[in-house]
Amino acid sequence: MSSSPPESTGPGADDNQLVAASGRIFNQIVSALNGIGTIWIFAIMILINLDVFMRFLFNMPVRGVPLAVSMSIIAIVFLQMSDALRVGRFTRSDVMIGRLLQTRPTLGHWLQLHYNAFGVILMAIIFWYTIPFLIKAWDSQSYAGNEGDFTVPEWPVKAVILIGSSCCCIQFIRHFREDFRYLCGYRDNDHMGVGGESNNG
Repeated sequence: MSSSPPESTGPGADDNQLVAASGRIFNQIVSALNGIGTIWIFAIMILINLDVFMRFLFNMPVRGVPLAVSMSIIAIVFLQMSDALRVGRFTRSDVMIGRLLQTRPTLGHWLQLHYNAFGVILMAIIFWYTIPFLIKAWDSQSYAGNEGDFTVPEWPVKAVILIGSSCCCIQFIRHFREDFRYLCGYRDNDHMGVGGESNNG
């Protein structure tokens, strides 16, 4: 007699619906962060082109452009990181895992489970060690740049790192849960609220 995978029925179905609803809200949050990062990229592009324009025509460069760009790169990465992970565009090598997910899905999900576990740990470490830097930057109102020329407060970037790393950590946890459920015999990924993709990238 063949065994069938566990079904999400009974009291656990309400829990799955709650997880799916919270997942959809979380998806909207990371999509919004990604949108903010995209707008930020366009703003930086305009600033860079304005700086080039002012240098070429008037020999008057826009102050603080290199500093603004260098700090923006960090912020943009953390704003868009969780959404990239959610939709499967996160940087990794799919040569082995991607093939295993198709040919030997159990082994592929087992490896992917460990990949996501390490992601959770890494993002948690970044989150934890960013907190004292954010508190220090806020309390001291420290800034980057040269006083009297161009300065930028440091705490907003630290706050973005904190938000981005926490969202990315949550997304890794969601993917970890999806792989864990697959290995336990569940095949319905709708509870994840991530579109039901088994290859979570």
